Parts: sequence; C-alpha cells; structure tokens
Amino acid sequence: MKRLSLFIISVFILLSISTYGENTYTGKIVWRGNPCTTDPCLPCAVLWLETSFGNYVLSINSHWICNSKIIFDGIEYFIDDEVEVTGTISVGIDISSEEYFNLEIETIKKLTSNIESVSFSNNKVYYDVTKQVIVIDETLQNQSLTFELVDMQGQAVLRKTSIDNSTFISVANLPSGVYLYRLVQDSQIIGLGKILKTNKH
Repeated sequence: MKRLSLFIISVFILLSISTYGENTYTGKIVWRGNPCTTDPCLPCAVLWLETSFGNYVLSINSHWICNSKIIFDGIEYFIDDEVEVTGTISVGIDISSEEYFNLEIETIKKLTSNIESVSFSNNKVYYDVTKQVIVIDETLQNQSLTFELVDMQGQAVLRKTSIDNSTFISVANLPSGVYLYRLVQDSQIIGLGKILKTNKH
C-alpha cells in the first residue's frame, strides 16, 4: 500500500512538472476547432499539438494560430508534421466551462514532415472573384489529386476527388469568408493554402 501511494505521488509530481512548467513536448500538429473563451466562439480553427499524453492548443505571443501552418523564426511547420516544442503550458476555460491546455511556443523543431510541396504562391491555386470559381493550374491536373476546402470552423465544405482537365471548381454557393484548402495525393497532403472568398461586385 505504501509503495502504491509513493507511486501515485511520483506520477502526480511528474505530470505536474511536465504539464505546467516550461518543458519539451513531442507530437503531431493537427487542425481542430477552437476552444472558445468568448461567446459566440471566435470564427477560427486552430492548430493543436497532439501528443501521447494529451492535446495542447498552440500559441505564439499569446495568440492562437488560425492558419494551416506555423511560421516560427522563418521556418514553416504544417499539419501532420511531427515536431518537438519547448514551451509553457497554461490552463484555459472554454465556453462550456471545460478546461483546455494551451502551449505557448518558445522553440519548435521539425522531426518529420508529410508535406512535400506547399509553395503555391505562384498562383497554382487561386480564387477568381469574377467567375466565383477556384482555379487550379494545369500543371496540377491529371495527377490523381484530391482538392478539399475547409471553413475556419474546421468543417469540410467542398471535395473534388480528381483533378482532371477541369480547371475550375465553382464556389458560388459558399458564403464569403476565409477558407483553407489542401491537395491530397496517395493519402499525403502535398499542398496547403488559404483562399479569401468574396462575392462578385
């Protein structure tokens, strides 16, 4: 009984140290709906660190990361990347009075990456406000790619299972706002980006 008590106390101390102090956490970056500290919830999906001990909302300078990637010291980290994060844990309360853990990033290091190509700044994927369509560059066609569009609450709103000779994907029926897209090939995310959908003037 005494040994069991000592074991429980030791586990509690270890968990306390690893949960509330500045420490190192290893896990995978995931994309989830946000824990709300306001009513209504902020219109933003946020990045979490998924570890074998629990999940932590990631933040930089006390701000959640409302994007499909983390940019830290000029390096980009994406969804499904395995990373090592050094930082400080704090406890937050969501709109349902439930606790969640926030991890403020002090340093971050990429261990493995599932993103092979993420640079689409050369207009390979963009929104044409005049035609209310998403345009996909011809170089990405006929490659067995799947195009997925997700709103800022993390809900999938559009999915095209093959990108063939059709360069245009209509989004005319979607409300205006910010959407995140991803291109998937052979179950691997090969491209991520953000689209601002506005109505035609």
